[in-house]
Formats: sequence, C-alpha cells, structure tokens
Amino acid sequence: MILNLADIEEAGKRLASGEQPYEFRTSDSTLRIPGPACGFGAEYLQRCRTNGMYAESLEEAQAIAHARNLIITGVWFVKRPS
Repeated sequence: MILNLADIEEAGKRLASGEQPYEFRTSDSTLRIPGPACGFGAEYLQRCRTNGMYAESLEEAQAIAHARNLIITGVWFVKRPS
C-alpha cells in the first residue's frame, strides 16, 4: 500500500468527494489518528475510538486534536491508481 499526504485544503476536497482518510496528521508527529481506510481491524479501531483516537471525518479529527492543543496539518490517503 502506498500513501500520500494531502494538505488540509486538498484533503477537504478529497474528503468532500467521498475519499476515505487513512490517517490524520497532527502538529505533534507522535499523535496518530487513524481513519476508516487504515484497515487495522475492527477490534483495534474500536479500542482507538474508545480512547478518543479514531476519526471518520476531518471534523472528528480536529476535535481530537483540539482537545490536546494540537491542529490537523494534513491527511494521509491511500494512493489513487494511475
């Protein structure tokens, strides 16, 4: 799997078109917020959601980041086929 990082402006357009985020990038590179395209498995994602560390949308990710005084700086997506 190949990922590419989109800035917030591009990510907003891609999310609006229905593309699923793999992971949200924050201003603290150690905080990882997985998204629905990560494919890590239901049990792991449920644990992340329970701990407030999983987001299905940019708005959810921003709320998680804001609660930790961080911002979302980009969104990782699975690379589109050429």
